[in-house]
Amino acid sequence: MSKKIEVETAEAFGRTFVKGNIPEIHPVRCMGCRHCVNLCKKLGPNVLDIVDGVAKPVHPENCIGDGACMVACPTKAIFLMSKYDPSSPPAAV
Repeated sequence: MSKKIEVETAEAFGRTFVKGNIPEIHPVRCMGCRHCVNLCKKLGPNVLDIVDGVAKPVHPENCIGDGACMVACPTKAIFLMSKYDPSSPPAAV
């Protein structure tokens, strides 16, 4: 018997993504180049911005979890998409 889990999804780029995962960004590797921020804003979710010289998820509730920001990062500072829980956000938020 399998367990049924209900999730919120987002449709984008002809695919379905599970909402709720947000980027975790390594503050030392991030050079604040804005590649991830610009791509995120261009694609629509507008999750990331530069705060104190590094990228941060400033609107995590908008993240569709597609991971496009990970691909855009030239230093691979965005290394993980983790579950966003408003009551207990990851340390990177």
